[in-house]
Amino acid sequence: MTRKDFLALGSLGVFYLLFPSNLYSKVTSNSCLPDDVNALLKSASDLKKQQKFEEAKKIYQKIIVQFPNEIRAYDGMRKALLSQKNKEWEVILMFKAALLTAPDNIELQQRLNKEYVNAATGNKKIVKLIGSKGRLLTDVKKQYESPTQRGYRNVNMQEQYSKVCRLVEWDADIGSPHKNTKFKAYKKEQYQKQKHRFDHLTTDELNNELNTLLAKPFSKDRAQHIRQLYNLSFKKMRKEKNPEALNKALTYYNTVDKKDPLFLKYIRDLARFQKKHDVLIQIENQNNTLKKTFWSALSLLDAYIKKAEHQKSAVSAETIGLMKFLEENIDAPDKRFEVNTRKIKLDIMGNQLDTAKDKILLQCKNMYGAFNTHMIDRINVLIAKYYSKKGDSEGKKRILNIVVDPRQYTDHSDSLIKSIALMNQNRISKGVYNQNLQKLISQS
Repeated sequence: MTRKDFLALGSLGVFYLLFPSNLYSKVTSNSCLPDDVNALLKSASDLKKQQKFEEAKKIYQKIIVQFPNEIRAYDGMRKALLSQKNKEWEVILMFKAALLTAPDNIELQQRLNKEYVNAATGNKKIVKLIGSKGRLLTDVKKQYESPTQRGYRNVNMQEQYSKVCRLVEWDADIGSPHKNTKFKAYKKEQYQKQKHRFDHLTTDELNNELNTLLAKPFSKDRAQHIRQLYNLSFKKMRKEKNPEALNKALTYYNTVDKKDPLFLKYIRDLARFQKKHDVLIQIENQNNTLKKTFWSALSLLDAYIKKAEHQKSAVSAETIGLMKFLEENIDAPDKRFEVNTRKIKLDIMGNQLDTAKDKILLQCKNMYGAFNTHMIDRINVLIAKYYSKKGDSEGKKRILNIVVDPRQYTDHSDSLIKSIALMNQNRISKGVYNQNLQKLISQS
């Protein structure tokens, strides 16, 4: 070990693992038996899950002092160290210190080699601290090719050795890894393999995998895999038109993460499709209670409106308070537009057609010269609903003609027809947009 390494080990406290009499005289006075190691490891693991990393590290240190070849303690210590940023060098020093007390431990050498590979392919600062005289990856490759390592090599080590050989061939440690085509392709391939590793499983197999994970204690590392399995299971069930798909999304939302926007979208889409309006209202209520934003309140209002539309009933009295909250929280033009469209819709649903027409005329006037096709068509559909509620089927049919060629209606004597034409003057009239609008108008 170089003087630089010696000083680094001492300054970080890792060096004291080699001299327990200095640091652990009190701890080791009642040394634990080998049978106690599993209990200590579990205790340290539980502390990690509770984010009590300093306490966990003390237990791992105690194990390492008494059992210098206990690889699980080093793995645990590594995770505890990496729970903080920029601790990669401390991890390397830990393995260096460990190899001074147990130089023949091949597993420790393999752990150190992995840290070297990680540094060589993306952490130039650590590479400088390591101070390899040549190429670090080449040094690691030679380690794997030594007679001792070859004789001990198992399947995992062979895979790691093959990986190192490829990285050396691709010059992954030279220049910027972001500009290395072969290395980038390899990273992308590994990412895709990891992302799609469960794709071949059936729905039942996915649920079994998920239940196995859920039975284990929660950890941040496990959370992303739980989400992925829930996501894949939901997608397969939805593709198979399994009615339980909605319950799968609801279970994730209610038991794992109420703030996950993807699963909230899944619930909204399926609840609307299956006409489960009470479920939708319940979820939107939870979401609005949690967030208390303009947009969460708007989504809850829409859920009440959807239910009333489907049941052809009066809108819940809850909408009065929601509309008041929305009015008080308008701080941008897009929010004003959202509130205005809901007011028009509520007036139409409540047969307040004269009031609805006045609001439509005002909204059209505010949108003269607008280019946003989506917003323009939102008003076009509301006008279709107005005509439909009024029983004017001809007026409803006429909307698409005005949209396609607004110029011939800009001087019309009917104020609403003229307003529709002026609002649609700059609308982008693509075939697909017109088809979608025609579909929405026919459903109004």
